[in-house]
Parts: sequence; structure tokens; C-alpha cells
Amino acid sequence: MLRLLQRLAAGRPRVATAAGLAEFLGARAAFVSQKCTYDYCRARAGIGWAQLFRDDEFGRALDLCRWEGYAAVLADLGEVALVYLRQHGGEASVAPGLAAALRQALLRHPVPAHRNDWQDAVMTCETRLYRALMAAPRPVQQIGRTSGNLVFDGLPLHTNLKGHDRAMVVNNVRFLLCRVHDDMERELDGPALVRALSAEADAGSPPMPR
Repeated sequence: MLRLLQRLAAGRPRVATAAGLAEFLGARAAFVSQKCTYDYCRARAGIGWAQLFRDDEFGRALDLCRWEGYAAVLADLGEVALVYLRQHGGEASVAPGLAAALRQALLRHPVPAHRNDWQDAVMTCETRLYRALMAAPRPVQQIGRTSGNLVFDGLPLHTNLKGHDRAMVVNNVRFLLCRVHDDMERELDGPALVRALSAEADAGSPPMPR
């Protein structure tokens, strides 16, 4: 999936709008969360993975894990995007527009059956951005522990199978977020995005929660 995204991006101009950023973040959050979830479950199930994936109960649990993982990874990815934008001159003025892009990446999807709405996930993304702005940007390789742990906790496999694999799953999420940051350098127009997001703030985008 990542190679397909890269091939498609090669023929497109760099992302320079808030709407384009929302699409980019949503696609990458889905890639990271689903790759970590599906690859791990296939590996742990061994040769019986195809039969397991056809099981209805497992399918419902996997669907729940997939959606909650998406929301969790998106919150971490918001901080990665903030790191990237700060590298291109963005500071507090980009936060409302970036928060709106993350909100759009969530709300573009139907609310899954186990949820009433996405509101708590939206608030998590916004709160994480505000907290990140209170300090110097973290190295990207340090981001991902929160979503990695949530993905691991939600994996629809018995604890006897998951064993001591938490660190492996968490580090896989962190590694993939670093790859997404590399994608940002290739596919986003940093200065143009800083201008676009800052203009949204000047136009009266809602402030971030404190």
C-alpha cells in the first residue's frame, strides 16, 4: 500500500492546501494502523490466518481494533505533522488549521458501529497538538508510543498469543511514523502549507482547547 501511495504521489504536485493535508494524514494514518494490525495478526495466526480472518467474531474485533487504531495513530501523526510544519517556519498559527485537518480526516468516515461519535478522538488530537506546542519539537522517532500501545492493547488476539510483543508492535508504529515523516518531505509543500494554515487561523478558525 505504501508503494502504491508513493507511485500515485509521484505524478501529483506537492500538497499545499489544508484539504490536501487532511487527505494525506487520513491515508497515512490508515496505512500505519492497518499495516501494524493486519501484519501482526497474520504473523501470529501462522498458516491458519486465512481461516481466522473469515471468522465473524474475529472480524468484528478486528474492525474495532482497526478504527480505534486509526484514531490513535492520527493523534500521533498530528504531532509528526506539527514537527514537519515547525521545520518550515510554522508555529502556533498553524495549529488551528492542522487541528481542523485532523478533524476532517476523522469525520470523513462514517462513525463505526461501536461508537456514538468521533468527538473524544477529535478532542484528543487537538489536545495533543496544544501540548506539543508548549515545548520544543520532539524527534520524530520518539513519537508513536501512545498509539503503539493502544494498537497493541486492541489487537484481537488472546494475551497468550501476544505474549511479550508489546515493544515490537510499539516500535513498528514508531518506525512507520518516521517513514510518513519522510513522505511529508517528499510530498508536502511545507512553506505553502504554513501559509495556508496560518491564513485559516487569521480567518477565524476555532482556537485549540486548553
